[in-house]
Amino acid sequence: MIICSGENLIDFVPNSEDSESFKACVGGSPLNTAIGLGAMKTPVYFFSRISNDFFGKKIISFLKKHNVKTNLIQKTSDKTTLGFISNKKKPEFAFYANQTADRNLTNYSFKSTVLKKIMLAHFSSISLVLKPGSETYFKMIKSLKNNSLISIDPNVRGSLIENKQKFLKRFNEFLKLADIIKLSDEDFNYINSNKNPDKIIPSWIKKNNILFIIFTMGENGSILYTQNFRIYIKSYKVKIKDTVGAGDIYQAAVINYLYKSKNLNKNKLLNLTKYEWEECLKFASKAAAICCTKEGCYPPTEIEMNKSRLTQK
Repeated sequence: MIICSGENLIDFVPNSEDSESFKACVGGSPLNTAIGLGAMKTPVYFFSRISNDFFGKKIISFLKKHNVKTNLIQKTSDKTTLGFISNKKKPEFAFYANQTADRNLTNYSFKSTVLKKIMLAHFSSISLVLKPGSETYFKMIKSLKNNSLISIDPNVRGSLIENKQKFLKRFNEFLKLADIIKLSDEDFNYINSNKNPDKIIPSWIKKNNILFIIFTMGENGSILYTQNFRIYIKSYKVKIKDTVGAGDIYQAAVINYLYKSKNLNKNKLLNLTKYEWEECLKFASKAAAICCTKEGCYPPTEIEMNKSRLTQK
């Protein structure tokens, strides 16, 4: 099984580029990855604290609709985190997360039967920086590292980072713990401004024995770095309605592809061929592109992926 852990919230997305009215959408980077996996019928659990308020009920319903198991979730009377998005194609974010349900995660406990089943644990975004939850998730990462692959997407939201130096120190700790990292060009520029990813990312892999790192560049495609390869994949041509969650769905599609091809373990990942990686990345890029054709983060199903005839740029 796969477990995705972290924030859950309601994103208020503008109804049009210049609109002052907003549509309420279920969101949160790790939640998006979870529903992406669920939509593709990969067994996935979501772990977080979720509010008993009406927004929380909407979130639970959304997870179940997308085949995500909710057995591990903690329930609370704390309110749901809210996020506002400035526009759809080049979004900026504002979050209201003071004393909210997901942020106030202070403990966790999984049965041994659950721990034995976890093949990969995925963590990302604001839940990695907002205390006290961030410290609880950090403990989870260190603990689950003994049993499963660890996937981390920093998905940086600079407005929420109070101390950049402390964040960079924590990111360096993530590098030592992660088997898989996905980061966007914007994330990389925040972490290493004016530096060349072709020099920095391979050094991260070598120093920390990371299995692979995916570097996404939006419409400019993506690059995979492994201990053996550097592979560039073009993006797919689509009419973009909304880019929110596209990176999360990309990561979900990568995990889904590796799970379905029975390659989701360390030894097999180290021995994948260049062709196998290319097929994986094309699948992920296609899934992200389809997501961009929809309002809000609504991942493609297996049927949509099979029917789609998108072409690369």
